[in-house]
Amino acid sequence: MNRQLSEAIARVSELPDDRQQAAAALLVDFLESDPENELTSEQIAEIERRLAENDIATDEEVKAFFDQMKL
Repeated sequence: MNRQLSEAIARVSELPDDRQQAAAALLVDFLESDPENELTSEQIAEIERRLAENDIATDEEVKAFFDQMKL
């Protein structure tokens, strides 16, 4: 463990339980986040562009599509 992490853990261990839990939750969130699964800024822009088009299938269109898939 590096020095900075050791110092941070020592400081967190001195906090009240509720603050320790909050710090632990932040650390767990950080550890569970996978940068490879995050959207790029280009992907986000493309999603926003497509949403702005408001070209969304109706319930009937979605049902017809999936009915075709049952062939």
